[in-house]
Amino acid sequence: MKKVMLSAAVCAMAFSANAEDVVVVESARTSAFNSIYGGLGIGGSFLKSDADYLDKDGNHHDKAKANRFIGSFVLGGGKVFSNNVYAGAELLMDWGKNKKFEIYDKSKKHTDDFSMKGFIPQLSAKVGYAFKNDTLVYGKLGCAWSKVSLYDLGSKEGGSETKSSVVLGLGAEKAFCKKFSTALEGDYNFGWKFRDERYNKGWTVRALVKYNVKY
Repeated sequence: MKKVMLSAAVCAMAFSANAEDVVVVESARTSAFNSIYGGLGIGGSFLKSDADYLDKDGNHHDKAKANRFIGSFVLGGGKVFSNNVYAGAELLMDWGKNKKFEIYDKSKKHTDDFSMKGFIPQLSAKVGYAFKNDTLVYGKLGCAWSKVSLYDLGSKEGGSETKSSVVLGLGAEKAFCKKFSTALEGDYNFGWKFRDERYNKGWTVRALVKYNVKY
């Protein structure tokens, strides 16, 4: 009798463990985040530079700030694995108003027109963890590109250059039906150097609405 009861207990434990594995695998398979997606969003970009700007009287201004209201477009895809770990990649583009500044050059005694463009694309890898099948917390690491233009009013010469920078971010996403999800995220841009000063460093936050097409 004891042998029969022991065998039954072992079988029950094995069945329970197998059932839990089935639930985990099924949850990963049915996750809303096994998808490719496109989305739109709005947010704010709070970038700045290390450079101090001078007016024509030689007075210092605060470090130049390129705060902007932005619109965003995103396109990407990802997969939730059987251990609920998420991996994916995305292309994100932010649009905002161009920012222009006047830099006073003491040695040349004239101003230079300096501008930072408001269009900033970003390509990132994403890693996260899915809770149940409708909530995702993730981190992202990527590269962003932005353009700077400088026009020397003294020599009447100028040009523009595209700069790349590292971006690191965190976010959370919630699926509220089979096709749609919302995400709230923030990323930090480490900026780039131009004429020995670092520009476009700081935080960007955005809220996104995504349309998901499951695999």
